[in-house]
Amino acid sequence: MFKNLKGQISFEFSIIVLAVLLMSTITLSYFLGDSFSEDTRTLDKIDLGAKTAVSLVNSGYNGTHVNGTVIYAGMTFEESGGKYNVTLYLINTSSLNFVSNFIVNYVVNSQNIDNTKFNITLSTLNS
Repeated sequence: MFKNLKGQISFEFSIIVLAVLLMSTITLSYFLGDSFSEDTRTLDKIDLGAKTAVSLVNSGYNGTHVNGTVIYAGMTFEESGGKYNVTLYLINTSSLNFVSNFIVNYVVNSQNIDNTKFNITLSTLNS
């Protein structure tokens, strides 16, 4: 008697698990989509791009050789009238004059940042 119901119970359980996964995915995507604005996501992309650019500089990418190590210390931003002033902080053991443009340009170009809305500058902290 119970042998015939094994497949039926397994199928019903699979449908229930699928429904729970689908509801969880929809709820999570709705929550994340409404919790973060496009500007917040762009600021996160700037932070990620800056970390990548500093790693590339430290590895000597495209002739960007520095004497010492560059450390990404974080970023701050300030909003004024719908525009953001973003400052990236770097700790350096050598001069960064010739790589600072590379870092800013890499962040803007690799992450498709709108220059009219986000003004990115570098600030160096000496170690």
